[in-house]
Amino acid sequence: MSSENKGQVEPFRRIITTHNQDDTDGSSVTIHDDLINLKPVLDGNAHMSPLYSSSGLPSINPHVISAQDIIGRMDEVKGVALPGGTNGQVTDVEPNFLIKMHRTSSIDYNIMIKGSAYLIVPDGKGGETKTLVKAGELVVQTGTVHAWEAGPEGARWVTVVIAALPVEIDCKDGTTLDDVDFK
Repeated sequence: MSSENKGQVEPFRRIITTHNQDDTDGSSVTIHDDLINLKPVLDGNAHMSPLYSSSGLPSINPHVISAQDIIGRMDEVKGVALPGGTNGQVTDVEPNFLIKMHRTSSIDYNIMIKGSAYLIVPDGKGGETKTLVKAGELVVQTGTVHAWEAGPEGARWVTVVIAALPVEIDCKDGTTLDDVDFK
């Protein structure tokens, strides 16, 4: 990505396996193979798209998944986490763009696939800790507040988001750390 190409993000190839309609013993598999266009967010400085979602845990694997089923599953995802389920998504961020501090009630497996980004977390002393994450590396977020700042070449990562209950603070009154944006 370069600043002159802002808003132009290459599509993401998605491949989903399912059984053929006439399959009776699980031996006839077909592939849904398409390109996903990412939607602009954060004033066009980032782009995101859900890739596939499932409701409930454990999830149910339907015998046959149609293209309409896949679209319906994507439409279920209104934010990052799908309440009571999972969401696979792709995020693309413009060079040097900062996504501000936020938290979601989920466990997120973030796999950097292109470029780099700094994972930024508060250090509890009024400062921040920055960790460089490069293509091929993984960050697991466990309901903690964090920010992202893309490197000079931009960043693209895939996230598997698993809905979780809010983090409970170690106290007896049930206080939780809810989904919030931090300034």
